Amino acid sequence: PRFLGPIFYNDQEDLLYEDAKRHGYAWTVLRPDAVIGLSFGSPMNMLTGVAVYAGVCRHLGVPLRFPGTLKAWSALHQATDASVIAGAVHWALESAAARGEVFNVTNGDHFRWQHLWPEIGAFFGMETAPPQPMSLAEHMADKGGVWDDIVARHRLRPEPMEHLAAWPFVDGWFSMEADMVQSTIKIRQAGFADCRDTHESFIGNLARLRELSIIP
Repeated sequence: PRFLGPIFYNDQEDLLYEDAKRHGYAWTVLRPDAVIGLSFGSPMNMLTGVAVYAGVCRHLGVPLRFPGTLKAWSALHQATDASVIAGAVHWALESAAARGEVFNVTNGDHFRWQHLWPEIGAFFGMETAPPQPMSLAEHMADKGGVWDDIVARHRLRPEPMEHLAAWPFVDGWFSMEADMVQSTIKIRQAGFADCRDTHESFIGNLARLRELSIIP
């Protein structure tokens, strides 16, 4: 159910409902958590934000520290792999059970940064260290030139840092201190059962970014 807004998602849904009624088409609302996948210029991209942060830390010779809050370090989180939300869209287009319904869509599991963080460090060949809460929006503000040096050294695709990392969004997720748990029972009962291990989602998508020469 909706909570007291305002929130632009509600406005989008209301416009959709009105337009569907006017023109006679069906609709389905899919609500993912943070989507993990390849994108550029997105204001809500956790994957590339984490990758750029790790790349800068490695370049500067410092260990990979979790920059969020201590409560967020151990809280439950969830994500939605881009392939899972794509599958849900395809399913919703063809399934009568999806007509006029609202569904949560996540990977189907939960993770804690304290468990995932060592795997991210290992992917980048980095030592990890105890968390050190900080604002990446502040600490990365002057690191654009560092990223340009990384791009040149590793012959990466020439994407500026601001095309890859939206630091306020990254900071926001790293400061989520409550357990984030959305039930996906409704969409499973309706017939969509795709799922993905979130640890594999992060590491697999990071590997894809590396294959495409977007990150070192």
